[in-house]
Amino acid sequence: LEEYEILPFIAVGVLGATSVYTYRALQQMDKDWDDYYNALEEYKAATGIDPEKDTKSNQTRHFAGGTLAIDLGTSTLKLSHLPSSNNNNKKKDPTVCVDREGYRSTPALVWFGENSDDTIVGRLAQARSHDKKGGCIIHPRLAMEKNESNELALKATRDIIHTAAGNALDQILGGGRGGRNTINEPLFVLDSTMTTKGSYNVRPIFLYPNHNYLTRYRNAINELTAGLEIASYVEEPIAAVTGADYFNLLPREGADAKSVLVIDVGGLSTSISLVSGDREVVHSSSFPFGGNTFIDALVSHLIRNFDGFQHEAAAGGGLASNDSSLLSSKPTLTDATALQRLYEASTHAIHELSNKTRTEINIPYLTMDIETRQPKHLEVGVARAVVESEVETYISNFLAPHLESGDTILSPSFPPPSTLSALFSSAILSLLEKTSLTPFNLRGILLVGGGARIPLVRKSLKAATAVLAGDAYVNGTDDKRLIMLESELSEEINVIGGALCGSER
Repeated sequence: LEEYEILPFIAVGVLGATSVYTYRALQQMDKDWDDYYNALEEYKAATGIDPEKDTKSNQTRHFAGGTLAIDLGTSTLKLSHLPSSNNNNKKKDPTVCVDREGYRSTPALVWFGENSDDTIVGRLAQARSHDKKGGCIIHPRLAMEKNESNELALKATRDIIHTAAGNALDQILGGGRGGRNTINEPLFVLDSTMTTKGSYNVRPIFLYPNHNYLTRYRNAINELTAGLEIASYVEEPIAAVTGADYFNLLPREGADAKSVLVIDVGGLSTSISLVSGDREVVHSSSFPFGGNTFIDALVSHLIRNFDGFQHEAAAGGGLASNDSSLLSSKPTLTDATALQRLYEASTHAIHELSNKTRTEINIPYLTMDIETRQPKHLEVGVARAVVESEVETYISNFLAPHLESGDTILSPSFPPPSTLSALFSSAILSLLEKTSLTPFNLRGILLVGGGARIPLVRKSLKAATAVLAGDAYVNGTDDKRLIMLESELSEEINVIGGALCGSER
C-alpha cells in the first residue's frame, strides 16, 4: 500500500485507542467521586462539619468535646472547659476543671528520677520539691523561659499538661470512655472519627506569657495534638481582659480610654502588661516577685528564729542570694526533709493569713537536738505583719537593687523602691512612660493572679495607684478604675478568658 493509503488506518487506530482510555478514565473518575462522596457523608455524620460549606474558622465550633483552655503558670496549672454549642446555639459558660481530689489547680512541678522516663507530676512532685529523693524538680514554665532547646523542659511541659488535661477530660467526657493513652500519643484530635483510647475531639487553647515564648510553647505541645492547626494560642493578658469583660467587671470604654493595664501576680513572678482596645498586647514587663515570695519569707523567718537551726541560719540560711543574675528568695537548709515540712506548713499559714491577722504553726519532730539527741518541735504563732515586714525587707535589700542593675522596669522618675507599694508605682509609671499614656488614658487597671488575694499586694497596689492617679481612681463610685477581683476568680480569670477566646476563633 502507498503511504497515503495507510494513514486512514492509523488514524482510526489512534482514535479507537483514545476512546478506550477515555472511557476507562471516566469510569475511574465516577468511582473516585462515589468514594469521595461516601467518605464526605461519613465525615459530616460524625463531626457535623461540611468542608464544602464551612470555612476553617467556622470549623472550630464543631469539636464534639468543646474547648479546653490550659494555663501553665509559674506555680500551678489550671484548666477551663467550654462545652460545644447545641444546635439551638444556647449560650454555655466555661467552668474551671476540678480534679478527682477536689482541687481547682495542679502544682506545676515535675520530678524526674535518674531515668528521665521515671516521672512524677503535680501534687506528688510537690511533695518532693525540696526533699528530691535523688531526682530533680523541673518547673516547666520557668525551664522553658530560660532555655528554648531544653529537652527535659519540653518533656516536663508535655507530661504535666498531658496528665492534668487527660484526667480532666476523662471526667468531663464520660469517665471510662477513653481511659488514658500513652504520653507519646496525641491527646487532642481534629474530629471524632480520629479518637482512640485516651484521645479527645476537643480544641485546646494554650495560654502563654508573651510573644517571646510562643515558639517554645508550640514546640512543647506539638506531640499533644494531631496537627498543630487544631490548637489556638492566647496571650495571658488578653485572656484576662476577655474574662473580665465576660463578667462585666471593667468600666466601659471611653473615647480616650480603651486600653487595660493587667497586673498578674503569679506564684513566682509578676507581669505588667498593656492590652489595647483591639486586644493586642502593646507592652509587657515582669519581675521576680509573687505569692511564693511570701512563703519563702516565712520559711526564712522560721529558720532564723528556731533554735534547732541557729547554726545554719548564720551560715547562709537567709532570705535571698545575690550571687547570680537569677535572683531567688528561697532560703537554704541542709536537712531537706525539715525544709520540705517547713514549706508545707508555711504554705498553709500564708493561705490562712490572707483571711486572718495571725495563725499558728505546729510541726512536731522537726529536727533533732545535736547535744541531747532529743527531738525538737516547732510550735509558734505568726502574725501577718511579721511576714509583710520580711517581704518588704527582701524588696528593699535584694529585689530593688537587682532590678536597678539589669534591664530595669523601674521608672527613672522615682527613687529606688523600698516597699511593695513603691515598686508597683515605679513599674506602672515606667510602662506608661514607654507607651506615652497616663492612668486616665486607661479603661482600667486589672489585678489578677494567685498572689492577687494577698492583703499586702492589694493594699500596696491601692496605694501605688492613688499616688499616680488619685483616690477617686481607686475608691470613686463613678470613676473607679482599679479592679481587684475577689475569691478564686482572681486566679482563674485568665483560664476562663482563654476558653472564651477559643470560642471566638
